[in-house]
Amino acid sequence: MLYAKFDDQGKVIGLSESPESGAREVSLKDPAVLEFLSINNGNQAFDPDAFLDQSDKSTIRILEDLIDTLVSQHLIRFTDLPMPAQKKLLSRKLARNMARQEAGLDMNSEGRSESGGDSFLAEEDHLF
Repeated sequence: MLYAKFDDQGKVIGLSESPESGAREVSLKDPAVLEFLSINNGNQAFDPDAFLDQSDKSTIRILEDLIDTLVSQHLIRFTDLPMPAQKKLLSRKLARNMARQEAGLDMNSEGRSESGGDSFLAEEDHLF
C-alpha cells in the first residue's frame, strides 16, 4: 500500500508505505503522486520503461558523483573498483572534462575544473 499526505491545494507533500496521521491511501499511478515523484509526463499515461530509459543518464551521473565523493573523502580508493569500472569511469570523466573545456565552462587558467579534483586517482594509486 502507498499513502500520501496532501497540502491545501491537493498536491502531494509526502509518501509513505505505512499509514500515517493525515495520509490517505493512493495509487502509484495517481497523477498527483507521479507529479510529486517528478515522473509525470503531462497528460500521457505513465510508461515505467520509458521513464527508466530517460532517468538512466541522471542516475549514472549521480553514481559517478557518489564515487567521486567517496574517493575524495578517502572512504574508498578508486583502484578498489574493478578494472572495467575504473576504465569506464575515467573515460566518462575525461569526456565530460573535454566537453566542459570546449564549452569554456568550469575551467581555470590551468585547465583544471574549478570544483577541484580532476582525477579519481590519489597520488599513491595507479591505474595499470
